[in-house]
Amino acid sequence: MNRFLLLLTIFLVSMLFTGCDEATTKANIAPGSPHSPSPAIDAGNVAITVQLQWNCEDEDGDDLTYTVYMGKTTTMQIVASDLTDSFYQTETLDYDQRYYWKVQANDGTDTTMGARWYFETVTEDLPPTVPANPIPANGSTEVSLNQLFRWYSFDADGDLVSYDFYLDTNADPQIFAENLTDDQISIQGLEKHTTYYWKIIAKSRDLQTEGPIWSLETEYGNYPPDIPNSPTPHNAAINVSTHTNLSWVCSDPEGDALSYDIYMGTDADPQLIESGFNALTYDLDDLEPSTTYYWRINVADAENYVEGPIWYFTTGAPNHPPNAPSMPRPEDGSIDESVYAMLRWTCSDPDGDELMYKVYFGLQPVLTESDVIGLGITEQNMDLGILEFNTTYYWKIVAHDGELITNGPTWSFTTEFTN
Repeated sequence: MNRFLLLLTIFLVSMLFTGCDEATTKANIAPGSPHSPSPAIDAGNVAITVQLQWNCEDEDGDDLTYTVYMGKTTTMQIVASDLTDSFYQTETLDYDQRYYWKVQANDGTDTTMGARWYFETVTEDLPPTVPANPIPANGSTEVSLNQLFRWYSFDADGDLVSYDFYLDTNADPQIFAENLTDDQISIQGLEKHTTYYWKIIAKSRDLQTEGPIWSLETEYGNYPPDIPNSPTPHNAAINVSTHTNLSWVCSDPEGDALSYDIYMGTDADPQLIESGFNALTYDLDDLEPSTTYYWRINVADAENYVEGPIWYFTTGAPNHPPNAPSMPRPEDGSIDESVYAMLRWTCSDPDGDELMYKVYFGLQPVLTESDVIGLGITEQNMDLGILEFNTTYYWKIVAHDGELITNGPTWSFTTEFTN
């Protein structure tokens, strides 16, 4: 019995050592090649963020880890390693790009490199750009009541763009026109002096881009002319000349052509004396002395009529023109006058007004403005300097009392012969 137990023990020990030797000598089998890629080989329109997947088996049932290679060319770089799952989530890829990738499996002892796969990402479809560059500019005022609205937007893919136009007096504008094919729209008949809000939604394919909300304020329409002002004679003036004329200042905000109705008389409610006058100065006939006159100017543009205030002035004593200049020196028609000549004359004013003189001097009997050699002279003489010998000269004097003028006659003299 003891012998039987001994033999059994020896047999079991022998079997134990035999099993250990067989396990030690058994070879490891490398992982199978990764297969069944997703995306599939030569797949197109792949999203730019994609999960790469594959299958892989190990005959020995070993646990596997994976290294993923990827690149835009066949020369690929490691993008992930020691993965324990058979998938990899990529970073954001480029649009419209071919990518190559492959997977290496590792069972802890051996590695197996899979085949090279590839796919192409989707072509980008960009939405239109944000509508910009509004006309009228954001915040514009005095905008025309008949206005062309314009903006700028485009599609980087070259897709056709259409526009929805929103316009309202509410800060959240409602749609006004849809599917415009041009980046502009003409709107007629906006309300005067009104704030409008507007925006654009640009659309291409199934994408759209909403623009900001812009605002504008319309004009008043046609502004009336300014009230006539700055009268001459000034309001309440006294001792106004009986030869005075009326003048005033007036303008129009839009620069419209203006016409005037002129009222004047000795009554405090003056009567119309001229209609549709288009200048700012009105010539009067001689007025009565020591008389109060009332006047006003009404002004009109193409659409508006504005009444001016009533002004008044009082005339003084009548003004008479200066007496004619006389007593010329050199005497009229004299000869053999010195070439060192001086002009002298005499003149007076019946009202005792101070006089100024305009002096004409030339070589022709008919004197023109080009012959004027003195203006605003207050003395009754003028030095001529050195004249030519044996030459006939013509001259005249015009007297001015500040309001009225009197032309003197044309005189002449001849200088001496040279020695």
